[in-house]
Amino acid sequence: MASENIRLYIQKYGENQSGVLTVTTPSECLNVFEFQKKWNSWLSNGLKKTFPTGMWVRERQPRSGNWHAHAIVNVGFDIKTGFPFDQVEKRFYANVDPRIRELWKRLRERGADYGFGRIELLPLKASGKACARYLTKYLAKAFGYTKSDGEEKCRLFGVWGGVRAVRSPFSFVNSRIMRKRKEWMAAEFDIADLDGFKRTFGFHWWFHLGSALRDVILPEEFYKVRVNGELAFDDLGFRAYCEDLEKYSGSEADRVIHSRYLFFTKVGELIHGGDSREAYHFATRRIGYPPPAAIVPLNPQLILDLKRRIAEEPF
Repeated sequence: MASENIRLYIQKYGENQSGVLTVTTPSECLNVFEFQKKWNSWLSNGLKKTFPTGMWVRERQPRSGNWHAHAIVNVGFDIKTGFPFDQVEKRFYANVDPRIRELWKRLRERGADYGFGRIELLPLKASGKACARYLTKYLAKAFGYTKSDGEEKCRLFGVWGGVRAVRSPFSFVNSRIMRKRKEWMAAEFDIADLDGFKRTFGFHWWFHLGSALRDVILPEEFYKVRVNGELAFDDLGFRAYCEDLEKYSGSEADRVIHSRYLFFTKVGELIHGGDSREAYHFATRRIGYPPPAAIVPLNPQLILDLKRRIAEEPF
């Protein structure tokens, strides 16, 4: 969905008036909260005045791990026609439109006030669709890095100026992802068809298990689509995967186990008539954790004998 929003944004304002803004920090910035604070401050207090609308993607630099941002913005005039890309790559700027150079100067000065270093604004080299793919590939890369506690709550994609064109219903858990959830559940319980759910869990199975099923973190392949014969994330699948992970805390593996434990606990409660102890045993078996050793009930006669001895004991 991020890719489609960016593509439609470029289509709306035109490729010649759309620019790619890259923002980095002058020194090491590994902490996402530190970067996000700087970015939000500049965006709220300065950048929106220069560019009333835009969309941004945050990523780590591949080698250093430092955070930086890419944004697509409407510059307000044609910055692409006649732009000397080859000369700019060689750091020769004399033939750049004076309006662009003035804009560069303003961005550098204002960006420095908010703790940023290198700031680059360039026209689109490729088509709007290709640019959208180029920018949103950072979403997958950024999410792949190990995150600090709570970092998963920070967004990787954002919009300002009310220009979001595409919104997916149900928090991006649409019919395709829900079908995949049912496929996963069917495979887990060896169910062949829809009637199999009713036979296994009862006629009202969705009422009891639907909410828990929506929160399960599926294996990655269930979120992917086949591209050129190989499974790969698309925008919808990747966003659904990210949103599922964000419902829990800990490492990625811990989140997966947690989500499935909660789901299988609900299934266990349904199967065992609400017996929480049996539901616990059912869930731990399903996720591969052995249940604790059975507790041997205490002989009531031992309790009576103990009470009698205490009563006979002189004080």
